[in-house]
Amino acid sequence: MTTPPPSDDVPNETAPSSAWASPDAAASPVVPPAPAPDPVQPAPAGRRTNRFAVIALVTGLLGLVPIAVGFVVAALVQTGRRGEKGKGLAVGGLVASLAWAAAVALTPALLPADMAGPFARGDGKVAVTAMRPGECFGEFEETATAMYVRRSLCTTPHEGEVGAEGELPDIPYPGQKEMTDRAWTVCRERTEFLERSRYGSDLTLYVAPPDQEAWEDGKRTATCVMVYKGSGLLSAPLAQTMETVTRYASELAPGDCVKKWNVYGDQPLVACTKEHEFEVLGLYTLQGDAYPGDEGMGKKVLKGCDEIARKVWGAKPPADVRDSTGITYMAPDEDSWEAGGRLAFCLIEGRRGPLKRSVVPH
Repeated sequence: MTTPPPSDDVPNETAPSSAWASPDAAASPVVPPAPAPDPVQPAPAGRRTNRFAVIALVTGLLGLVPIAVGFVVAALVQTGRRGEKGKGLAVGGLVASLAWAAAVALTPALLPADMAGPFARGDGKVAVTAMRPGECFGEFEETATAMYVRRSLCTTPHEGEVGAEGELPDIPYPGQKEMTDRAWTVCRERTEFLERSRYGSDLTLYVAPPDQEAWEDGKRTATCVMVYKGSGLLSAPLAQTMETVTRYASELAPGDCVKKWNVYGDQPLVACTKEHEFEVLGLYTLQGDAYPGDEGMGKKVLKGCDEIARKVWGAKPPADVRDSTGITYMAPDEDSWEAGGRLAFCLIEGRRGPLKRSVVPH
């Protein structure tokens, strides 16, 4: 069977029936498409609270003022830069910190003088026993129970200076009178070197021994106070008003290196990197009324020096000090003892001649 050839009038593909309409049929109305609905906008996210602001508020309420202030500054910077919440919290932390600071500042002033503590008063003055040697002061005031001053820079005009401290023996509290006598003995020796100041003749020594309560708490230190009674005020630390560069023996401190010991009192000091005969290990005040004899004095002083050495070095002294302990001592002889001398010195010598370095931690 033969298939007729395709006619040019017949399309290759059959059109869908829906694509044809009779010419006589009425035209269907054109319906425009419905407009697309507006896109749904996401709800704006809430602003985050700055974590530093929260910490600032908490630390401020707890009275941690320095920490709180730091977090307040950080929170205010970050909330402004990042648009975060928390500025009010940071301000609240600052307000709480200021309230704590004001409360601390006002508390001493609201207490009676005898309840503001043994070292401070509401007017800003402190007890001399709260100060260290070399600190300067003005407005010196002596009461029946303590001495109070107002701290001052030594480079500004001032009335006096804490000249020294002296350790008292570790014994049961001997009573106020004996304690005061012992403290005076220590302080006279420890401040003797200040006589060489150009203000020496106008300096008056005051002594603050520990009271019974402080003694029972383990405090054995007498405070030695120098008050200037001349015209005007002091304008420099007393150490800068000395007329010579050497030191009295009573002025020595652990770690000082002595070129050669002078039996007459003035000790020539050198840098510890230069050759020196002695280095000062320590010094302390001897106790007792009767001179124990030369041999007894030697045993007594060496015992005290051994105790100092154990505190400084432990069981083993440095290898380059003389003998097993390396300790030499200087102590008052009988004449000095009768004249009131009580100061003993523990000195270190080199094993093979002069020392050329420091062997005492300081």
